[in-house]
Amino acid sequence: MKEKNPINFTKLIERNIKNRKYKDGLTNGSTFLFSLLCVVVLCLVIGYVIFTGANYLTPGFITSNYSQSSVALRTSKDFVFDENGYDYSDLERFEDVSYSEKWGIGLQYGKDNNQNNVIYVVQISENSPFNELVRRDDGTNFKIPTDMYLSYITVQTELGTYKTAFSDDGIDNMISTLDSAVSIYDSNFLSLGGGISTSLITTCWLILFTLIFSLPLGIGGAIYLGYYAKDNKVTRIIRSLVDMSSGIPSIIFGLVGAAIFIPFVGSMTGTTGGNIFTGALTMTLILLPTIVKTVEESIKTIPKSMISASLALGASNTETIFKIVLPNSIDGILNAAILGIGRTIGESAALVFALGTFITAAPSFTSGNTTLAVHIWYILAGEYPAYEQACAISIMIFCVVVILSLLTKLINYLFKRKREK
Repeated sequence: MKEKNPINFTKLIERNIKNRKYKDGLTNGSTFLFSLLCVVVLCLVIGYVIFTGANYLTPGFITSNYSQSSVALRTSKDFVFDENGYDYSDLERFEDVSYSEKWGIGLQYGKDNNQNNVIYVVQISENSPFNELVRRDDGTNFKIPTDMYLSYITVQTELGTYKTAFSDDGIDNMISTLDSAVSIYDSNFLSLGGGISTSLITTCWLILFTLIFSLPLGIGGAIYLGYYAKDNKVTRIIRSLVDMSSGIPSIIFGLVGAAIFIPFVGSMTGTTGGNIFTGALTMTLILLPTIVKTVEESIKTIPKSMISASLALGASNTETIFKIVLPNSIDGILNAAILGIGRTIGESAALVFALGTFITAAPSFTSGNTTLAVHIWYILAGEYPAYEQACAISIMIFCVVVILSLLTKLINYLFKRKREK
């Protein structure tokens, strides 16, 4: 009877090593490719946002209101142009400014918030009749602000006829029309409009009140789960509910805010509809699971010996919490604050119901407003989506998150430095 071939363990081990190297190489290669794909997609998205919106992120875009205001001006009814001329020697002359020698003003091209060419009155002589322009509606004197541009002007010529020049016709036509005029029959000045100042202020207020409402509740819940609660069935159910609530779509919380918080706040303040407080309470519900889990994990990292030593020295549970637990879990608290800031500034679905979608002329605590994220939704929901402005707002959101995150890190650094001393 022939003997079976003996097993060559050396070849078997070599084959297993080759198979393992092949599998490891395949796993590492696929991980690298997918990671590279994610990085490339992220860079493309960020690059598109920056490339598209950077030109629109101007100081005027940030500081101006979304709604556009206008004022109609004219010379007074008893105005008579001095045929001998006026002394405009106080005007400084610049190459990029066009001047009306007859009226003593300087006009210059500029941009509105849609990056369209508009004409600004950048210089007015002290002796210019433009200083005496009055409102057409009530006849009161009005000084032309530097942030309003000239839309059109209608003048009365020496022949008694009327002539109109529009901003779209260019500065040369505007200057020619002014130089032929003996009085201003009508002129329209417009503010920039299309800005995000009120949405930016509303976002900052919403972040502040959301953190005021959510952090104490979240930290309190984390202290209970991480310090007081025992590992039993009730505690496990609570933790499961916290985990489940973090996966609920935010629009559901928005419906809760509209159905519960709006009537509740309205009964206390006499207001109707959403406002900053209803939005902050709604965001509190959204953030609580994240804050509880983040702070609880930070509390669990505190050595039990520190807590036992505090209690052994006669400190009460309350004193231990405020002197041992909270100071040593400050990293988790600040991380929860950063996550809350990022979630609040980026939330839109819930705030559409709980806060509102109306872009007001001035931020208010008792009326509906929009945050930056809802502002993006608003300008993209129309018939002609404004992608450039949306990208500019996205850049602004990123800047706000970075600034607030750095501020939180600075607070953490100062706190640690003080504690080490």
